[in-house]
Amino acid sequence: MNLDHLKTFHYVARLRSFTKAAHELFLTQPAVSLQIQGLEHSLKATLFDRRKKKIELTEEGRILFGYTQRLFGLFDDIESAFQDLSQLQLGHLEIASSAVVGTYYLPEVLATFKKRYPKIQLNLRIGNSEQVAEWVLNRDVDLGLCARIVGKSGLVQYQVLNEAYRPVASPFSQWATLNRPLTVSEFVKGSIITREKGARSQSKLDAWLKEQGMDSFNGGFTVNNMNVAKYLAMSGLGIVTLPEMVTRKDVQTEHLVYLEVENFNLHTGYYVNYLEDTNLSPAALKFLMLLKENRRDFMAIV
Repeated sequence: MNLDHLKTFHYVARLRSFTKAAHELFLTQPAVSLQIQGLEHSLKATLFDRRKKKIELTEEGRILFGYTQRLFGLFDDIESAFQDLSQLQLGHLEIASSAVVGTYYLPEVLATFKKRYPKIQLNLRIGNSEQVAEWVLNRDVDLGLCARIVGKSGLVQYQVLNEAYRPVASPFSQWATLNRPLTVSEFVKGSIITREKGARSQSKLDAWLKEQGMDSFNGGFTVNNMNVAKYLAMSGLGIVTLPEMVTRKDVQTEHLVYLEVENFNLHTGYYVNYLEDTNLSPAALKFLMLLKENRRDFMAIV
């Protein structure tokens, strides 16, 4: 069976007129008649009773019309669904994020996105940067936000944040009451280590320390949880160095203060990642546009 012939039959059956069907389909009336004849020949059935003045369906025609109503109704549903997708009235968005970005940056962005596109289902999963990259590469998520990923081919990375590392401590601590920049030695002795050896943030601190002519931190605590380290610092037990967005609200509420340290100027970047060979959904594209709104120097690294 020819789909165009079925469509022509459907219009004739619905409108009960060869002339009206020809007008709707932008065909000539002879062309409509030829298509109906071709369909009848294919099905070996008479579909219309042409003996009456008004066109009527035969029994076979009524059976076929029942099928074409379902068939072209499904076509209408497909068209409507994709129109909803393009207008973000339907769909879902899978995002992965590292803990820092997911806790301190994404909530406001997601709230803005949800306000603009309330019918999009948002799913967020949290992992370390390597896990985020793997989820993107395995197509488990549409977008991943984390620290810079090196050595993973096929990823497009856009920097969305460039955060300063800021040493902080309790405003009542011995370091805060000095009212002067800390020496490197004072910073080293008071620091709480927040990440395991080899972690990207800790490696940056270790590299800076070597540049200052010192071998290692010798503070009183090693903590593998960023928030625990932050609360230890609030309690006056040491200095913790974290991305500024992690401590910004705590400084505003005066639970922590920023400390100046001699020669200290470290930054870290956070990136949105997606597959180079993928066609991003309308929802993912809108989310990228929202991230771009928040950062003017939105630069790609492939």
